[in-house]
Amino acid sequence: MDPFLNLAPSDFAVDIAGQIMKNSKHEAINRELRLISGRLERAARVVDDIERLLGITPRWQRSDADYQKTLQYISNKKFVRVVEELQGLVVSRLMELDRANLAGSGMCNDSPM
Repeated sequence: MDPFLNLAPSDFAVDIAGQIMKNSKHEAINRELRLISGRLERAARVVDDIERLLGITPRWQRSDADYQKTLQYISNKKFVRVVEELQGLVVSRLMELDRANLAGSGMCNDSPM
């Protein structure tokens, strides 16, 4: 330690305040992680209970035929939803054009040709 080093109480207080801030952030993060971990554990118990009640003993693996069929169904379902949404937008636009009496005029935008 340097014999000519002058230390003031504020030098220590800043360091302590910094440590308190850092510790409180870590504590808040750790609290949040504990909450999330508890929720995850409860969800896992609920899934286990449902599997037991339904008599499901083996869990699906990625190579199982049922897993592959369900995965394909989910993918197709997403595609169908997107197509239905697009269809709704097209019908909505056609209705707007019909209200403006432009549906059969060949004009697809609002500006004249």
